[in-house]
Amino acid sequence: MINAEVAHAAEAGLGEGCVWSPVEDLLVWVDINGKAVHRFDHVSGQPVGLWRYPETVGNAAIRAGGGLALGLGASVTLTDQVGAIETVIQLPGEPETNRANDGAVDPRGRLFQGTMSNTEPGSPVAGLHRVDGDGTARRVLSDVMISNGIGWSPDQSTMYYIDTLTFRVDQFDYDPDTGEIEGRRPFVTFDGSAGAPDGMTVDADGCLWVAMFGGSGVQRFSPSGEQLETVVTPGAPQTTCCCFGGPDLDTLYITTAADSIAGVETEGESNSGALFAADVDAAGLPTNLFAG
Repeated sequence: MINAEVAHAAEAGLGEGCVWSPVEDLLVWVDINGKAVHRFDHVSGQPVGLWRYPETVGNAAIRAGGGLALGLGASVTLTDQVGAIETVIQLPGEPETNRANDGAVDPRGRLFQGTMSNTEPGSPVAGLHRVDGDGTARRVLSDVMISNGIGWSPDQSTMYYIDTLTFRVDQFDYDPDTGEIEGRRPFVTFDGSAGAPDGMTVDADGCLWVAMFGGSGVQRFSPSGEQLETVVTPGAPQTTCCCFGGPDLDTLYITTAADSIAGVETEGESNSGALFAADVDAAGLPTNLFAG
């Protein structure tokens, strides 16, 4: 068991969506309820900027040409290098009461963007969309409850996916040439005693690191589904997302939430909403950049 340490006492209402930016050598993460994008300097250990928006920010992806692709409200919104909005891509078939919730870019530059109900969390009215570099968006999964972590195996043949309230990590056969997914099946199933699966990242050895909401930590699984390690976020039960950052991608960054959500109380939990960092015996895969 490894104890993560507080890197930044941000007190985020719902910290989420962390991703390493090789473009700026910074960690980027969001506060969904705070409608904000945070930027954090790995070298100095200090925050370097906060961008605020008029709607919830579900996640951030790094654009190849600079700027970000944000899950803003119920859309994917493209920004320039200083956070100003350039383009809004609507997600097809999304009710007005839904919002973006977590997303990830595949190794070929496509953004997979998930959603959830903003008014009835857990209702099976959400989806998963694929946004190509030309801005075309298509729904690839329906009847989703809370779309969350997404990742790919190092050989790009498997896509991993979390719909939180299934209490599973699922896997799909993945075609990197077309972005098509098929053959959905369980990879890891949880009993709920250690929380619910939320955000996720895949390391260079093909192991999955799964943030456990309500479970105060991140669990690591081998490519065969064997649990290998737990990283604890002391004083922060609502662990939401994780990614590898730093020049060598060998620091595990973890986001948490301060707001009491889904029956998980944070009163008296001194580190809730903090950004954590942990030294682990692993390194991440290079950040995939959105081609749009």
